[in-house]
Amino acid sequence: MKRFAFVLARDFTLSPLSLFVDTLRLAGDEGDRSRRAAFDWQIIGELGLPIRASSGIELMPTAPALRPEDYDNILVVGGLLGRKNSLPASAESFVESAARKCVPVGALCTGSFVLAEMGLLDGHRLR
Repeated sequence: MKRFAFVLARDFTLSPLSLFVDTLRLAGDEGDRSRRAAFDWQIIGELGLPIRASSGIELMPTAPALRPEDYDNILVVGGLLGRKNSLPASAESFVESAARKCVPVGALCTGSFVLAEMGLLDGHRLR
């Protein structure tokens, strides 16, 4: 089973997250039972503290920001531009640790700007 961790920026954009998760659900399910047969996913954050989307909807984290090596892919979901410290410190440390441990880190929406602000795209070229 492939495991995905979603790290949500403050004021993240809900649609890229929901569409990606639903694609995983549909692609990895058998018999339309909405089971996590081939893929699993977690929303990373401080348990008990909701993360607010730009639409005002709040999501509760499902796993703490502890061990990025437990996941096959880490995806940063961006949101509104121009925010300072768009990730909480624990989430930023989680993403940085993932990069150091060579866990694949990607981005949805403006998450690429978050990765760039963190310096994780330094030395990478556009193709």
